[in-house]
Amino acid sequence: MTDNDVKSHPDYKHFASIPWCARLLDQADTSSHVVQVSQNRTVLPTRENTYVGGTLNTPDTIKAWLIIYPKPQSPDWNVDELCSLVTFDHGMIGFPETAHGGVVALVMDEVTGIHIVAQRPTGAEPNKDFRTGYLNTSFGKPVPAPGTVLVRSRIARVEGRKHFVAAQVEDENGEVLATAEVLYISVKNKL
Repeated sequence: MTDNDVKSHPDYKHFASIPWCARLLDQADTSSHVVQVSQNRTVLPTRENTYVGGTLNTPDTIKAWLIIYPKPQSPDWNVDELCSLVTFDHGMIGFPETAHGGVVALVMDEVTGIHIVAQRPTGAEPNKDFRTGYLNTSFGKPVPAPGTVLVRSRIARVEGRKHFVAAQVEDENGEVLATAEVLYISVKNKL
């Protein structure tokens, strides 16, 4: 999807219509940042992404989802922080006006996983050969549903096949609503 295509996508238009998201999108223009619809919103021929790309990709569940991170500046560039805008609608309510905690954890797992995939040399194929080892989630305040949040992902450290990632869900004022510590483990190659 080209920069112009993403700006004409319904998810981009949705966030551009929300003032605080529009300001973020203006700061992260497509000349300096990768701005894309979450790739996990597409069900693949292998049926990969069926839950997020099919079941939760409706106007009543996760209404819109964008990924934003700085464009790589060199072949060995690391993406220190990846951000994601997510809008939860009525189908995600667990308690009145609050997103279900399981869906909040799922979104943090997805965003941090996308962040791991973004850590690759420029032009290289994405590495999807990793699995979630653990996802330790803490909920500080209710995550609004319906509502739009910003999810930040930061790589804490890498130890061999282990990637330690931190995530947080923020409201429009930058207040942290939920956090997660995530461990991803690269799958060993088979001989």
